[in-house]
Amino acid sequence: MRRVRTGWISIMGAAVAGIAVLAGSALFLTASLPTSGVAAEKTIHGDVVYQVKVALPPEADLHVQLADISPTDAGARILAETRVSSVENGRIPFSLDFDSKDIVAGHTYVLQARIAAGDTLWFVNDQQYRIDPQDPQQPVSINLVVVRKDADLASDSPIGGSTWLVEDIYGAGVVDDAQTTLTIGEDGEVSGSSGCNRYFTKASFSADTLSFAEVGSTYMQCPPALMNQESKFFDALGKARAYRVDMGKLLLLDADGKEILRLTQNS
Repeated sequence: MRRVRTGWISIMGAAVAGIAVLAGSALFLTASLPTSGVAAEKTIHGDVVYQVKVALPPEADLHVQLADISPTDAGARILAETRVSSVENGRIPFSLDFDSKDIVAGHTYVLQARIAAGDTLWFVNDQQYRIDPQDPQQPVSINLVVVRKDADLASDSPIGGSTWLVEDIYGAGVVDDAQTTLTIGEDGEVSGSSGCNRYFTKASFSADTLSFAEVGSTYMQCPPALMNQESKFFDALGKARAYRVDMGKLLLLDADGKEILRLTQNS
């Protein structure tokens, strides 16, 4: 009887030990497996509105971007982009996915959109659409304005079809050996060099008014002085609302009529 009880106790002890080992193994496995957290990817939903009376070529498509425009030497940073190939009506829905880990607290983020066919720009947003990517108010609606394609833009303005060299930005001069240029085509296409990067945008102008769409550029790194001048130049383009030509100089003015850029015609 004693041997039976001893055997029974031995069996029970082994069972308990086995359960303990299994429990420990389960605990180890549980600790080793990756924990499921909140997905880092987020989505912004919205639509883009443009004038349907403008006939677009069949290859035209819509691009929507999430950009970090906080002041840095590197300029604006594109965090995400989506493309919609069907632009057949005046209101185009979009969904833009981005990684929330790329969002930096305290930075400024905007949505920007354009409709283009190849290298030809047809519509752009002419105002900033600021957004908090961590808590976006949805859906977002972005209004686009038509980029005028007709050559009549230059008929009543002396600046179309010319290339200008920047002499002064915000009254602080420019870096002597930096060639910052501005070329405004008769169709409103704008391009040039910031002194560091090549850039492009669109201009809307008449006999005395002038404004620019958001600027796009290449992403080369240059000495700090040139990067600082580039940032100020792009900022001034964004604030331009009018212009005048005085003694062969092109003066760009802000909304208050204050001179912010001075340029001379590039020979």
